[in-house]
Amino acid sequence: MIGLCGMTSAPDLASLYQLLSLQERPILPSGERRAILGCGYVGEAVAKSWKQEGHALWGTTTRHERLAELADLVGNPLVFDSTDPSSSLDFAADLDGILVSFAPSKSSSVELSQYEQTFLGGLQRLIETLSRRPVSSPLQLVHLSSCGVYGNRQGALTSESDPTDSNHPVNSVLVRAEQMIASVRSESIKVCVLRLGGIYGPGRDIPAMLLSAAGGLVQRNGLNVPCWIHRDDIVRGINFAFDQGLNDTYNLVNDTQYNGQELTNRLCERAGLPLAKWLTRDTSDRILNARVSNEKLKQLGFSLSHPCMVG
Repeated sequence: MIGLCGMTSAPDLASLYQLLSLQERPILPSGERRAILGCGYVGEAVAKSWKQEGHALWGTTTRHERLAELADLVGNPLVFDSTDPSSSLDFAADLDGILVSFAPSKSSSVELSQYEQTFLGGLQRLIETLSRRPVSSPLQLVHLSSCGVYGNRQGALTSESDPTDSNHPVNSVLVRAEQMIASVRSESIKVCVLRLGGIYGPGRDIPAMLLSAAGGLVQRNGLNVPCWIHRDDIVRGINFAFDQGLNDTYNLVNDTQYNGQELTNRLCERAGLPLAKWLTRDTSDRILNARVSNEKLKQLGFSLSHPCMVG
């Protein structure tokens, strides 16, 4: 008797199983319902990672013209603009995980009001949405902040327990945003704040940009110590936070702790180029000058795929 698909014998079934074993296995849904609030440079990369893991995804953008592009990454692309009263985050009321990746619109000079509207306004809308959430329903929140909140610590080794700088108005907004997201922490809601270093990676080749200054003058203070993180390590750090259920604040930076002059010297020397010269005075009122430690996250088992910008 002829069976399904015309198979007539055991050898035929064996051949079918062998053929199926050679095919790429479909990714099965994990059952997680996750949202990315702000699908920019980092958010897009996270969406690609989560899509591969089989999560049901929601993602927001502030621009209607990006919806079609975003639809290739998330099943539910949406427009959310914290300055628009008609924008809603109601969809986030019953999710398993939310990445808060807000950022002001790209501009050569971002105004303080943009930071306030984007971070504080957006988080207030999220908090209002979460207040309607079933009390016992578990949720993992990850909020992307900045190590810029440490301000000028004269190059001192700096950990999460060190004070933040609230003197500069932008830093004050970022610290207030961290406090707002932390306010929803409860027995059922875990809140992880990741303070990021300066972001580099595909399309943001910071080493190449620094090398372009070889033999010239960089119009910034080369004595200040910045911190850096590769985009791929941000994605890995976010996934680590979700996998481990992190519920605290962590610096997500690589191991590079050179000041600007030291970093370009090493890059230029490796490339056989003349050294660049940096200024020795500040040209901006908002600076980061701290050797930011990543030990707290590493002690939990997190490792970097790009530990050093010059490595």
